[in-house]
Amino acid sequence: MLLRTFIFLAAWQLAQPTLASQVDITDISGRSVTLEKPVERFVVSEGRYVLTLGLLLPDHPIQGLVGMMQPVSWTYPDLEKQLKARYPEFSEVAIFGGQDQSSVSVEKIIDLKPEVAIFGIQDHGPGAKNAELLNQLEAAGIKVVFIDFRMDPLQNTIPSLEILGKLFNAESQLSGYLEYYRQQKALIQQRVSKVEQRPRVFIQAHPGRFECCVGMADGMLGPFVEFAGGINIADAVAPGPTSRHTMEFLLIENPDIWIGTASGTPEDVSSGKNIVALGAGLSRDQARQSLNRFLSDASFQALDAVKQQHAYAIWHDFYNSPLNIVALQAFAKWLHPGEFQDTDPNQSLQYIFQHYLPFEWKGTAIIGNSL
Repeated sequence: MLLRTFIFLAAWQLAQPTLASQVDITDISGRSVTLEKPVERFVVSEGRYVLTLGLLLPDHPIQGLVGMMQPVSWTYPDLEKQLKARYPEFSEVAIFGGQDQSSVSVEKIIDLKPEVAIFGIQDHGPGAKNAELLNQLEAAGIKVVFIDFRMDPLQNTIPSLEILGKLFNAESQLSGYLEYYRQQKALIQQRVSKVEQRPRVFIQAHPGRFECCVGMADGMLGPFVEFAGGINIADAVAPGPTSRHTMEFLLIENPDIWIGTASGTPEDVSSGKNIVALGAGLSRDQARQSLNRFLSDASFQALDAVKQQHAYAIWHDFYNSPLNIVALQAFAKWLHPGEFQDTDPNQSLQYIFQHYLPFEWKGTAIIGNSL
């Protein structure tokens, strides 16, 4: 009798829907999201997030991706070429917007029938405060999950990756990169804790693309300066993550180190545009040429950072990417070269692509006018 009861209970349990497939998530905005199983159809806000998918799903990074707000080519044309060459179905991924949240078509998202929409809490796409859009998607049965590599990447990069790991049942796959990220971040924190002097730094976003000068302060890559052992001169005057400053401000403050986040392209360099360019498809000589051309302006030549060859540039796309650990390494090396002689951010970027991503990296992401 006891044996029959045991067999009956075992058979009954096998027949029930397994609770192990249920996914419970608290996203970066603090919202609780429950799925009956790991996601199979989804959309993302920024095309930049496709690179992140490579960390989670290296065998097929676009599997289940049915739509995104803007094409990958907007910020990373070389990656789009790789995707089209390897995955013919990538051309079927729908575009449901443009370069900002006002361009998003909610109707098109709903027509794509995703189970989940993955958005940044505040990037170029719909944000956590967009209540009307959230209500429309949720009314259509689409769950919304917020992540963040942009507004507070120091605090939110690892939790965002962990959220995505649960969402795609990729926690095991992701563990190696998370360990690498934590180790590198802890190493920087440990070494910086011993420094006594902190250089004054200005981070200029998109140098050459906009009038002088958009500075990063309390948000995006701005807090990386303090973590890497420096003082961000924009912090004291900026009302938020970014603000516009005059050249006069820069000349008066005269920072010890100037860092630009470069968004120029190979086409910008070849056409002679005065925009600092970095990224895939750019040689080191091209990147150096664009930086030196921008800094040749008389006003920038008057800065001590330029005179003393302490002016640098980093690929702008690091500001909204889980690869931002490379930017943190670069900042630490530039601010405290003695403590980080054994650190090579360019080599780190190659290591990440070789060990954790299914894509190739051919380009220049980090440059200095002294290199």
